[in-house]
Amino acid sequence: MDHAETARKILGPEGLLAQSMDAYEHRVQQIEMACRVLDALVGDDRLIIEAPTGTGKTLAYLVAAALSRKRIAISTGTKNLQEQLFSKDIPFLKEKVFPDLKAALLKGRGNFVCHHRFRRFLRQPYLEGLGSGVSVKEILAWYRETKRSGKGDREELANLPDDDRTWMEICSTSETCLGKKCSDRENCFVHRMRATAADADLMVVNHHLLASDLIVRESGFAEVIPRYEALIVDEAHGLEDAVTQHFGFHVGLSKITRLIRDARSELAEAHAKEAKFQQTLAEAEEHARRLFGQFSDVSTVPRRLGRVTPVMRETSDLLGKKLESLASMLGNLPGASDEIQAVARRSLQVQEELQTILQEDRAGDYACWVERRERNVTLHASPVDVGDLLAARLYDKVSSVVFTSATLSSGGDFEYFKSRLGLDTEPPPAEVILDSPFDYACQTMLYIPPSIPDPNSPQFVERLVPALEEILIGTSGRAFVLFTSLRNMAAVHKAMEGRVPFPLLIQGTKPKSRLLEEFRTRMGSVLFATSSFWEGVDVQGEALSCVIVDRLPFAPPDDPIVSARMERIRKVGGDPFYSFQVPMAVIALKQGLGRLIRTRSDRGVLCILDVRILTKPYGKVFLKSLYQTPLHRNPKDIDTFFATSRNC
Repeated sequence: MDHAETARKILGPEGLLAQSMDAYEHRVQQIEMACRVLDALVGDDRLIIEAPTGTGKTLAYLVAAALSRKRIAISTGTKNLQEQLFSKDIPFLKEKVFPDLKAALLKGRGNFVCHHRFRRFLRQPYLEGLGSGVSVKEILAWYRETKRSGKGDREELANLPDDDRTWMEICSTSETCLGKKCSDRENCFVHRMRATAADADLMVVNHHLLASDLIVRESGFAEVIPRYEALIVDEAHGLEDAVTQHFGFHVGLSKITRLIRDARSELAEAHAKEAKFQQTLAEAEEHARRLFGQFSDVSTVPRRLGRVTPVMRETSDLLGKKLESLASMLGNLPGASDEIQAVARRSLQVQEELQTILQEDRAGDYACWVERRERNVTLHASPVDVGDLLAARLYDKVSSVVFTSATLSSGGDFEYFKSRLGLDTEPPPAEVILDSPFDYACQTMLYIPPSIPDPNSPQFVERLVPALEEILIGTSGRAFVLFTSLRNMAAVHKAMEGRVPFPLLIQGTKPKSRLLEEFRTRMGSVLFATSSFWEGVDVQGEALSCVIVDRLPFAPPDDPIVSARMERIRKVGGDPFYSFQVPMAVIALKQGLGRLIRTRSDRGVLCILDVRILTKPYGKVFLKSLYQTPLHRNPKDIDTFFATSRNC
């Protein structure tokens, strides 16, 4: 039986799912996707496939994965999609079609408490509170319970803030993990999680965990994700950012002082009180304070590092020598514990990171920048190009890789995506852009106000307010207003108060999940937000009937990583604007449109308040990527659109 026939027997109008479900919705695009993915998995090929919203891509690739009979890792962009796959989609397929299918959910080690670090934390002379609503007493009670019957997962602590500092003191980290030498290995929550994946057919991971695995595997001595034969990357448009983050590193004064504190703690545990240790630690700490004191003018806005001054270079060298000396002394300490050896390795790692960031002649492989967060200055380095990294660590070792998302193409092709992920080499991957199952010509309209100024005009924000009021009256609220600037978002939200009779919600006043719940339940609500609401948000039905974009979502050219990548493209003779900035913005805009139409019964208006989409040559690329959405300039057309019949 060929792949198409097999897929139809499961996903077709008379298939197994249709027979076991009421109101099953058959989609020809879903069957085509399942066939294409199955071909790639069985044939050990690479595939890039764009599956627009409504295709049913998740079910399509899960069916293909199960039929391939291969051991497959599925990587998603978010933990939410991970949970949906593992807790909803895979159990559904297991119940209806594949009763023997085995799946495992894997998360990064930072989600789990470390027994060893937790005990060390409790021995500290003082204990910090755990932030909003969570006390040390509560976390101790949770720890006792999770040791008995839990998973050690931070999600079991419902009130734990995302950025809780104490969790960082007790969670598992790659820096402090003792691996096979740890006395708690058999009870380690991370070890248990990986053990459950040992015989799984499908392993559900996320991009950050995938990137961590690529780093660890390079050593040849360990792995984060158990071995897999093929990889499916969902939400693949976000893979470059995840790999960039994990193959980069950062050094701040707090990282060095934490290293020195841990060294002192481990030496005390080992009863090593030689004066030479204390002197080296004190001198390293002093050099670190002097080094970061030279960045006193740094603001909260990230900026690329310029020329390294002689004083900065000298201080960095002195600190590096002390860290090297510390590593040598700790490593040669008679009877040095595994914990002391781990601190020695961390010392060398920090020394190497500082050397990379602050070297006088940077090769351009890393984008290096500095920023201040609260009172802490941090130096960063991120790879400018991740394509070669992925080629060496992934493509050369896993023959079958499928990349999918609702938004991978720009201007009708994958050239941008392939260039960013190192897929523009021979042999080329197979490429598929599926048709949308939605009738965008009927279900949507694109509205651009007739008299809005260029977004770079000083009058833009002022003129934006009455245009926005007119739109919201026409849509009866029910809108996301998405901004590329926090400042503009706040200014427009304030100016709109009292001008429209709808609840006006704004990002930052409540957690994202609570804002979305309020938006869904308070009919007519208008949510003012920025980039974090451009993707991964699902609001079906009439609650969301309009998405308004204040300007085309170009990445800021002064962003350190964006700037370095543009510079790299320029050096090899490319055009960074048309080959990099425009396609990146197109994909972001398509993500925004994807919030609007989630089902065949949805109807909505996409409003772009940026006239450059009509006046600039690059505007045609954006318009070409918006399916068949018809353009309107008359605000009365919004009223007409919602007044017409929904039977397209």
